[in-house]
Amino acid sequence: MLKTYPAIARHDNVNIQHLLSDQAGCSDVLKCAFSLGDPELDVYRALLSNGPMRSDELADFMGKGPSTIYRSLQRLVSCGMVLRESRNIPAGGSYFIYRAKDREQLREEVRGCMERMMERVERLLDRFEEDL
Repeated sequence: MLKTYPAIARHDNVNIQHLLSDQAGCSDVLKCAFSLGDPELDVYRALLSNGPMRSDELADFMGKGPSTIYRSLQRLVSCGMVLRESRNIPAGGSYFIYRAKDREQLREEVRGCMERMMERVERLLDRFEEDL
């Protein structure tokens, strides 16, 4: 199940008003729901189209710094869009492979998340007079 996070001021500034506009797209839904930015979505798309990778491979592939990619991966793992799998090295040690959740599964999870959010908003609005 995907985790939701409170709104965080980010450079992307996707809010509910923007989601209701004709300019909004599916990327905007993910940005708003999970407080993500374009860098995280770029990493997700790279994993989705190229398959599982180590963070260093992903950094090389995208031409970005390893720390930038790692931060994006951590955000994506924490919200459930990317899965982290440990792999053992035969000579000893281990490393992580990152895999994007497929689009269909992500869409259904986001749909469920949005339905739960709307149920919560409805309950809050029922208390509108007493809370405001």
